[in-house]
Amino acid sequence: MRPEALAHVDEALDLLQRHSIESARADWAALRAQAHAAENADEAIRHVIAALGNPHTHLITAERVASPPPPVVPTGQVTGTTAVVRLPEIHASHGHTYVTEGLKLMRALIAAHPIGWIVDLRGNRGGAMHPMLTVVAPLLGEGERGRFVGPHGETGWGVRRRHLYSGGTRSYRWHRVPPAQHGPVAVLVDGKTASSGEAVLVSFLGAHNTRSFGAPTAGFATANQTYQLKNGARLAITTAVMADRTGRTYGNAPIAPHVSTDDALTKAIEWIENQT
Repeated sequence: MRPEALAHVDEALDLLQRHSIESARADWAALRAQAHAAENADEAIRHVIAALGNPHTHLITAERVASPPPPVVPTGQVTGTTAVVRLPEIHASHGHTYVTEGLKLMRALIAAHPIGWIVDLRGNRGGAMHPMLTVVAPLLGEGERGRFVGPHGETGWGVRRRHLYSGGTRSYRWHRVPPAQHGPVAVLVDGKTASSGEAVLVSFLGAHNTRSFGAPTAGFATANQTYQLKNGARLAITTAVMADRTGRTYGNAPIAPHVSTDDALTKAIEWIENQT
């Protein structure tokens, strides 16, 4: 392996050893020796990631970093007397547009005075958590709604004074979210609901008058911290697991919905109508 490739491998392994939630259980001397003996730097890094055993940790190549997906925004409508909000996955670089359009949608739906709400996370593979949670903050209400639990401590997230916060940081300061809404909330999930999509689900779990419908999630309810590498690539390292407002922790296992069904939208609407 050329010196620049070896430096790339060591940079990545240093970050993994320092930050990975599995670091304490790994034999780093053996992993480094194997990585240094490999012919391809990226494959060497991926081999170490696989050996750590966390499926959420991953390497993002420089080419992929340079080509983010096109921007998407939340959509929704009022179906009968129920408001439906669809949250697609979101790349961090598109967060401002996502939040601006998402809160515009929420204000329009609130103005229709629905009796209940549906948050549709089906197909949401994750991305940036904060834009998604900012959009549905009126449905979460004030207070802590989840925590990241890791070997070096815990960080809570939730809604405070009509702003989303994570730890001591307030997200999207220029956007004060609408006041808290009341009424039943149904969350729709499926096998493609992952990562930050699962963080949104976790934020609702344990709440009064809230149910989830659909199929078990993908099983990536863990926190990733992304680190920039010198060659332009990025390394997403799993540093913590998620916990809901009751303290129950999740992780790299699917989260089963309260109601398993192939017709999640219909069942959710029926449930909401029975709550009012």
